[in-house]
Amino acid sequence: KKASHSCFSLLHLTHFHSLKRSKLSFHLLFPRTRLEISDFSTLFQFPSLCAVFCCGFFFEFYSVSSSPFMFITFMAVLLLFFMLPLSISASGDAFIGVNIGSDISDMPGSTEIVSLLKAQSIQHVRLYDADRALLLALANTGIRVTVSVPNDQLLGIGQSNATAANWVTRNVIAHVPATNITAICVGSEVLTTLSNAAPILVSAINFIHSALVAANLDQQIKISSPHSSSIILDSFPPSQAFFNRTWNPVMVPMLKFLQSTGSYLMLNVYPYYDYQQSNGVIPLDYALFRPLPPNKEAVDSNTLLHYTNVFDAVVDAAYFAMSDLNFTNIPIMVTESGWPSKGDSSESDATVDNANTYNSNLIRHVLNNTGTPKHPGIAVSTYIYELYNEDLRSGPVSEKNWGLFYANGEPVYTLHLTGAGIIFANDTTNQTFCVTKSNADPKMLQAALDWACGPGKVDCSPLLQGQPCYEPDNVVAHSTYAFNAYYQKMDKSPGSCDFKGVATVTTTDPSMAIHTPT
Repeated sequence: KKASHSCFSLLHLTHFHSLKRSKLSFHLLFPRTRLEISDFSTLFQFPSLCAVFCCGFFFEFYSVSSSPFMFITFMAVLLLFFMLPLSISASGDAFIGVNIGSDISDMPGSTEIVSLLKAQSIQHVRLYDADRALLLALANTGIRVTVSVPNDQLLGIGQSNATAANWVTRNVIAHVPATNITAICVGSEVLTTLSNAAPILVSAINFIHSALVAANLDQQIKISSPHSSSIILDSFPPSQAFFNRTWNPVMVPMLKFLQSTGSYLMLNVYPYYDYQQSNGVIPLDYALFRPLPPNKEAVDSNTLLHYTNVFDAVVDAAYFAMSDLNFTNIPIMVTESGWPSKGDSSESDATVDNANTYNSNLIRHVLNNTGTPKHPGIAVSTYIYELYNEDLRSGPVSEKNWGLFYANGEPVYTLHLTGAGIIFANDTTNQTFCVTKSNADPKMLQAALDWACGPGKVDCSPLLQGQPCYEPDNVVAHSTYAFNAYYQKMDKSPGSCDFKGVATVTTTDPSMAIHTPT
């Protein structure tokens, strides 16, 4: 989890912390030519080599055959050749999953966790280990599970094929097919948090993969290793991004592995930290996926692509960083993203409203298969950090408050997911209301009330003297009426209950205290 983060600037990204395709082997036989391509993916890493190959192959073919049928056959094969790299990135719809941490003083039991997952219609989870009890509880649920090799086990696995095989036997083979394990994370943010293990990271991945191959599970279980976005340097504009050159001896063979096995680059993306560390350069709306006017969008001066949110810009920076190393067909999966609902005095934007807005908009953005400006429509499946608040985590207050739920299963806030699908059944949008914050400045409340009753086009006539909602006659009560009326009028869309920070969403009906529309 977020052991390292990046600071994303609209002008420049400065990082503050270090933080299968199956091998294709076939023969194309022609009268005087026998060509074997043992790995197309290698060829596609070098476009010029690919072009030379295709042109040379065409002239060789043309010189030996004038058959129209053979010519058409060749062109069909060539077309397929060029389409193959796209098939990985474009396949399937994006999904939303959740991370399940365990730094909780009153950790729910495995059956309780699975009951919550079922109740919320959550179909994808990522574990930070391979907890046996939880894997058994997940059996026969159909929930797709990503298990992890913890960082403290990485050195042993990376130095011993036998140790890796034993790990796979105990934590994977013992549970499939009853438990639907679909991926293995080998370590987490190793390059930026456990640099002494970096040299053996790829060995660990290969050893785990060999064990899956031996068990005939390599086709259904993908392997990768989550990275902090801080390994990407010079990240805005995204088109000039590149991976920290220090890690090229690790990144290049890892990307070759991901490419050859049809796996994905796993990336942890935290716009909260990018915003927090930007010293005001990044607008809050840009970090929260809120709508921006065209003149506020960030534009990549090299590609002229427009960016409306930090999340897409970071993901595209990763795509461009891979392209810098000549890898252009590896999809990205975001293994962690979220927003804290509470913080200390230096974390004023770690609020319930911002966490709700970010995660609701993130879920909608992902499930709409929006993709990114560089790869529109290409799935970027994402795991939200995280299912539960982890009260035992060290560090600032925000570290303990990333969860969607408390340990007792109660939601920290109610997600606004109208039209986003059935995931998270705690979507009780019809039971949410907009009210004034208890500590709101009266002058700001009055200004917001004036806006709601004026440009906001709320019918505030019930607030006039002698009308049903005049009493209590104070700015807090009247503002709550107007704010909630606007919120309901806007179909409770994310961001419609903000009013420059003086309003918040609640599940408590304010009409219990004052008259207000429902």
